[in-house]
Amino acid sequence: MEKIVLYGKGGIGKSTVAAGLSVVYAQKGLRVLHVGCDPKHDSAVSLVPGGLAETFLEKHQRVTGIRDLPPLTAEQLVVRGRLGIDCVEAGGPEPGFGCAGRGIALMLEAFEGLAILESGRYDVAVFDVLGDIVCGGFAAPLRRGIAEKVAVLVSEELMSLYAANNLAKSIRAYAGDGAALAGLVVNLRDPSSDRGIVERFAERINTRVLGFLPRDPAVREAEYSRQGTAVERSPSCGFSKAIKSLAETLLKVQAKDCPLPTPMDGKAFQETW
Repeated sequence: MEKIVLYGKGGIGKSTVAAGLSVVYAQKGLRVLHVGCDPKHDSAVSLVPGGLAETFLEKHQRVTGIRDLPPLTAEQLVVRGRLGIDCVEAGGPEPGFGCAGRGIALMLEAFEGLAILESGRYDVAVFDVLGDIVCGGFAAPLRRGIAEKVAVLVSEELMSLYAANNLAKSIRAYAGDGAALAGLVVNLRDPSSDRGIVERFAERINTRVLGFLPRDPAVREAEYSRQGTAVERSPSCGFSKAIKSLAETLLKVQAKDCPLPTPMDGKAFQETW
């Protein structure tokens, strides 16, 4: 089973890319599990008919709040999306309340208890994780041996590279648990910007660029239509072609061949630019 984990700072486009990858894999006939690990619980919104699905945390609280109700089953845990994609959203507390990472940790505990990732039920699992790792909950996929292939989504903007450098530190720390950095996926904010900035950064932290994603109006049109992803609606557009290429690249990556990242300390990062 392939376990692909997408990380990146908030707003970088992870959910769009993750949903696109899940669609491509489903279209290839693979059994896909799509897992959103963000309190906003909007990763699968383009995959589930009707939009936002009930989150794991909502289901968990509903079940644990009623005495004698049996625990969640694997079938109750997932929501069936289009193309047969099974979706799970971790969810989180209301803004300003509680621990945002706790929902992720609880969800992964449930995965282990139900052997969701070991039962032969799926061919590919795509995890969409908020990359601003501010607590252990967001690092849970790294700690629990799930992050066999980590792709970090970045742009040419400095703060996205700063977040990626911090992620590389976490991946290095949990390499003993099986975490491996497959490379960077570049979602350029400005199509005319210097791609060399990201390529030099990748070289500096001992990884590679897996692909560049073009700015494409088809993505925005698909989001506003609420009738599927850009990959489904505009399969021949530049973005869709790039996602299909990325999907193939990620399947070919072997975790054992991914070098250990060499992230910079704060001073070195500032001096690089």
